[in-house]
Amino acid sequence: MLRAGAIILTFWTGFKLAISLGILFMLLALGKNSPALLALFGDAQGKGLDPRALATINGLAIVANASIAALSILSLAVIWGALMKRAVWAFWSLAVALLFLEVVRWVGESLYYQENLLEDAVTLLPTVAGVTCVAIGVFGRTT
Repeated sequence: MLRAGAIILTFWTGFKLAISLGILFMLLALGKNSPALLALFGDAQGKGLDPRALATINGLAIVANASIAALSILSLAVIWGALMKRAVWAFWSLAVALLFLEVVRWVGESLYYQENLLEDAVTLLPTVAGVTCVAIGVFGRTT
């Protein structure tokens, strides 16, 4: 179960890493606005927004996505380094950090994207499934 959980967490963390790096590239290299503008205003251009508000939204998107990318990179190193050696500290560190990020993301998105929170909650499942499998692998009895 440990390996299965590590694979689930690797794919999901890698997916989040790819998205966050893509958003950072879009914001920093291409000079585009935050994709949250599309969800908030139905317009990714930010037309009609005060330039300071637009700069604030884009700045927060940069900080948030850089943090997600950094956590993802660190998580991948911990998963395939310490966690695969059944280090208990690695389990608790990953479980708390990844689940905290997922829950806060879900709550944050619910503030501006309120169409169907239950469907959006499904995005919590890969992290919960991965952490559960890893917990069984780390704390389960081996005979």
